[in-house]
Amino acid sequence: MLPASLMSVVHVSLTGASWFAAVVGGGVLTMVVLVRFLEYRLGRLAPIVVDLLELAAFSVAIVVVGNLDPVLGPIYFLLFFRAVSGSLRRLVPMIVGYMVVSIVVPLVAGIGVQPGATGGMLVGFLVYGMQVLLRRIEAQSRERAELLLRLPSPVIVVGDDGEIILSNPAAAALTGPLEQLRAYGGDGAPVDLRRLPAGSAGLELRLVRGDGTVARALAETVRVENGTIVGLADVTAQRDYEERLQRAAFHDALTGLPNRALLWQRFETAGESYGVLLIDLDGFKAINDTLGHQAGDDLLRGVAERVSGVCGPDATVARLGGDEFAVLLPGAGVAEAERTAEAVRSCFGEEFMVDGGPARAGGSIGCAVAAPGQSPDEVLAAADAAMYRTKRAIRRPAAA
Repeated sequence: MLPASLMSVVHVSLTGASWFAAVVGGGVLTMVVLVRFLEYRLGRLAPIVVDLLELAAFSVAIVVVGNLDPVLGPIYFLLFFRAVSGSLRRLVPMIVGYMVVSIVVPLVAGIGVQPGATGGMLVGFLVYGMQVLLRRIEAQSRERAELLLRLPSPVIVVGDDGEIILSNPAAAALTGPLEQLRAYGGDGAPVDLRRLPAGSAGLELRLVRGDGTVARALAETVRVENGTIVGLADVTAQRDYEERLQRAAFHDALTGLPNRALLWQRFETAGESYGVLLIDLDGFKAINDTLGHQAGDDLLRGVAERVSGVCGPDATVARLGGDEFAVLLPGAGVAEAERTAEAVRSCFGEEFMVDGGPARAGGSIGCAVAAPGQSPDEVLAAADAAMYRTKRAIRRPAAA
């Protein structure tokens, strides 16, 4: 047997060596964990020598600790980082290497082997597979997003929480800044683009941008996972064209008043109780001949504006042609029709500003109220007869 003093020296030497190995191994492990973290954050693999140092450090750690259990947690942790940040060709050697280390080192060091420990290391393959799947899903999501961004049609993607996930350039050009946009439905009620129900189709919207300009769009919504895709079709030009056609068909081009066709439509919705005024300008031909056609046009526009102003918002003031105007008064009786006729007559008291200077013009007015069963033609004929009686009454004093 060795002397006790020598045994003490050997024991101290071994203890010191163990502490030295523990310090070195711990430092190496700390470095490896840091490198693995950087690999994960930067998406770039470290040199393969780091993998060898990692296996060597854990081999030393198993010997120093004298038990495999405390070392398994860090091993699984580092394999997780390798699975989420590395490639399969680097992951497989590391799993195999750790399996060898967890079996061979305990056998050589006389530590109990734990066969189940190696099975847990295979979870790295599952983590790697999930990571690959997530990357593919993310890639597909990016491809879909890029496709939506490249679409020439306006597209907005809204999350279930009402947040805008994506708005492609075509949508931005149509709506302007979404936080400044106001949208209205066909009935004029406000509409929130972020809360449109999925499955809507052909929903016409009036879009008022932050700068005050207005656009028209048809909206269609499609439900997707965690949100809704809102497709918009810009129909501003089409609706403007349709409105111009509608206006040209039913409005006088010079004065902007309803024409005879629109007046007849209003008769159909007026029911059986209404009054009618017919107005024929006095002195229009003289102004047209002496001051020119531009002055005559100015006079007609001035008369249209004044008559519309005194007849009220419920009346339909129409230009029938030439210097003849008609006023439809829905629901009016005799007294109301006569009061309106007097107001129209009074509005001719002031001069009209026309090309060439101020000009005076009068108006002969005929008034009629619909009787039960009378057609619009019959009521107009009665107003026309009343208007000519007025015109003759004006001419007689002048002739005398």
